[in-house]
Amino acid sequence: MRSSALILLFLHPLYAGQPDGLDHEFTEDERQYAFRGSFQVTGTERCLMDVIYDFGHISRYAAGARSIEKGLEGENWYEVTYTYRRYLVFKNRSTWRRTLNRAKGRVDFEMTASENNLGMLPELLASTGYYQLAKETQGYRLEYFQECSISDGAFSARYLKHARKTAIRFLEEFRQYVMTTCR
Repeated sequence: MRSSALILLFLHPLYAGQPDGLDHEFTEDERQYAFRGSFQVTGTERCLMDVIYDFGHISRYAAGARSIEKGLEGENWYEVTYTYRRYLVFKNRSTWRRTLNRAKGRVDFEMTASENNLGMLPELLASTGYYQLAKETQGYRLEYFQECSISDGAFSARYLKHARKTAIRFLEEFRQYVMTTCR
């Protein structure tokens, strides 16, 4: 799931420019941010829901993760842990619960744990979000939403700046993956 990649937004290279065909909004204050993005896509509902929920797709659109591990799972949920490394010194490990509601065309996610090895960087305190699939006249609209709370710190403003740029980049890469996979 790329959502945890989004959590570690400052870990990715900056995205320069805004892709066509994407609607997005990023809001922030000193310790919180929210990102909402959406795009229109064709494909079957089954394929689209599989892409946003099935564990097998995650590694294909969470390219920044060093490792992705599936943990506990139930009938319509599972846990996934992402490990990110950057610059040989930074490491973050976060665990997420992903819950499928196929009838509503939705996958919710919530961070259940996060730890990094550098205390000077903001810590991710809480994060929730969803992927939502909505039928349109021609195809579907796929919406991604995530909100995060971070700890206060010297690098919080820089973290938020990188978060915005990386969120847009994630949405573009995710859109490309969805459009290629669900034609």
